[in-house]
Amino acid sequence: MPTAQLEVADLDRAPAAGEPLADPRAYRRALGQFGTGVCLVATRDADGTAHAITVNSFTSVSLDPPIVLWCLDNRSSQYERFAGADLFSINVLAADQQALSEAHARPGRPVLGAEAHEFDTRGVPLVRGALTRMSCRVRWREVAGDHLVIFATVLGFDSDAEGPGLGYFAGSYTVNRKS
Repeated sequence: MPTAQLEVADLDRAPAAGEPLADPRAYRRALGQFGTGVCLVATRDADGTAHAITVNSFTSVSLDPPIVLWCLDNRSSQYERFAGADLFSINVLAADQQALSEAHARPGRPVLGAEAHEFDTRGVPLVRGALTRMSCRVRWREVAGDHLVIFATVLGFDSDAEGPGLGYFAGSYTVNRKS
């Protein structure tokens, strides 16, 4: 299988107009034009307390074996907790869960309230009311720029694919519906 050759930017010169580093805010706005779903990643600490963080950097990697990934910002206040977690859940949020997403997108609100979750048989917290809930075990982690990419095997899942999903586009929440 042929491999693509990527041209690496010359980092010893000032970035030219149109390059991502020339205007990081414009680059971020451009990336925001890609609409995503919104997920809550949840894990449990040694004391049994459930913690969660909002992400939209989730994707399926492989169906066989079932591998997914999500990205954790290196500057996250929850970096140590989630970078070191071997078991976690990915919960695809329903449209009516925007407040839950907002609460866990802010620093300082890591604890997932008891009313918002239940534990699976492995002790992984699952978000109540999420459209899809996946229990995962880390396969490997890889540093990529300012994020840690976490690859995981899906150990089990449940799904209620009938409701509208919570989305994010151009810096605002949206509702994802089937057409």
